[in-house]
Amino acid sequence: MPQQPSMGMPPRIPFIISPENRDKSTNKDARLVNCYVEIDADKNVHLFRRPGMQQWGVPPGTAAAGNGCYWWNGAVYSVFAGSLYKDLSVVATGLDTTGGVYSFNSIMGAIPKLVLQNGNQGYAYEDVGGLSATLHSINTEYPEFTVKGLAYLNGATYVMQHFFGTSVTPAVIWGSAINSVSVAGDWDPLDFITAQMEPDSGVYLAKQLVYVVAIKEWSTEFFYDAGNATGSPLAPAMNLKLSYGCGSQDSVQLINDVLFWVSTNRSASNQVVMVEKAQLQIISTPEIDRLLRDIDLTVGNVASWQIKIDGHSFYVITFKSNNLTLAYDISQNRWEQWTTSTGGYLPISCSTRDSAGHIILQHMTTGQLLYGSTDYFTDNGTVIPVSVTTPRWDGNTSRKKQLSRMNFVTDIVPGSLMQVQTSDDDYQTWSQPRIVDLGTAYPNLINCGTFRRRAWKFTVVNNLTWRLEAAELQFDLGTL
Repeated sequence: MPQQPSMGMPPRIPFIISPENRDKSTNKDARLVNCYVEIDADKNVHLFRRPGMQQWGVPPGTAAAGNGCYWWNGAVYSVFAGSLYKDLSVVATGLDTTGGVYSFNSIMGAIPKLVLQNGNQGYAYEDVGGLSATLHSINTEYPEFTVKGLAYLNGATYVMQHFFGTSVTPAVIWGSAINSVSVAGDWDPLDFITAQMEPDSGVYLAKQLVYVVAIKEWSTEFFYDAGNATGSPLAPAMNLKLSYGCGSQDSVQLINDVLFWVSTNRSASNQVVMVEKAQLQIISTPEIDRLLRDIDLTVGNVASWQIKIDGHSFYVITFKSNNLTLAYDISQNRWEQWTTSTGGYLPISCSTRDSAGHIILQHMTTGQLLYGSTDYFTDNGTVIPVSVTTPRWDGNTSRKKQLSRMNFVTDIVPGSLMQVQTSDDDYQTWSQPRIVDLGTAYPNLINCGTFRRRAWKFTVVNNLTWRLEAAELQFDLGTL
């Protein structure tokens, strides 16, 4: 068996890994679990552990679903068990919880107010006057049935109606008085406009740049402030209509003035899209689309949030019934899978920040508030298992390779051990793990067997720092 040139550059296993699932299962093919890719200025590739979590605080009372969090006026506000909390102190009770996670916005004026609604009920809150009654009970013109999402434009707050009684209606956008939403007469019965370029129902209302964005079932429309003296100030931006709608209102996130959501339209399967400056781009790959093919988008099954840290911004989407959390790294244009310690979906319902700029996450089922940071190597004390499954590698030939040595380029971390497994039968079975000590100056494995085409799985289960750059292969090449 002739040997590779001893002075030749040993090949490296590719670590720029995106999900390569061949079907809607995540049990085969290449993928990154609980880590992400970073490429430096010299084109070196590094794998980092995903951000961990640490408890910030627990609202008093019995554990219940986390229904939203938001930073406003120097404090973190959260909804938990039907109560509104300001930095973990109750400031209001009796909020609706049947609509799930709340959308938040704020208004200015003489008395700034926090505005929140979850599609079932809307409220306004101020530090002095507390929480208002439901906005519909104060103004019957405020629609009884709305989609999630609030848009603030030039002083007015906009919401979108999609039901009238028991009938689905085209998306109707209602506007408030200037910087006032909770006083009788704030919602003029003539201040409305219908998003009707297509006859589909509304799903979510957002704002981008200077536009109010009506995201509907299979289309999206944009409106601008035309300054109309009567009726709605809004007018449709006729040249900005998109032929993509939204499959779940809880999938929508606004990150750095860019909108993300799980899209649908009349002809395509579920995809993830990004809308920047009113221009749409599909960001899900065919492999991700396969995962989304039969995904459950029913109300209550989807959650989304965002986290920006260490120069990376992530759009994170969870499908509870499918036990799946996917993270899209906006800066690297790459997808990863994030899990709990047992491989389940990450139970986070929303995210915000505090006055110091720390990321705050809310637990989906307990309402617990957590810091999110790469400074934490666990999820509130539970180890985050990192797994790297490589593509199948054959060195561009089907001839046999005898792998004499495998070298790992990584940070030296005393006490850190990494498990290495191999699959030579297309991910059907995996070898027993071999252990590599990442605390040594030259971590490596010898006598690594013979193969034609091989995939590797690297697993780290500890609460230590971890950064992996490369795995080099020193092998002899056979003639057959």
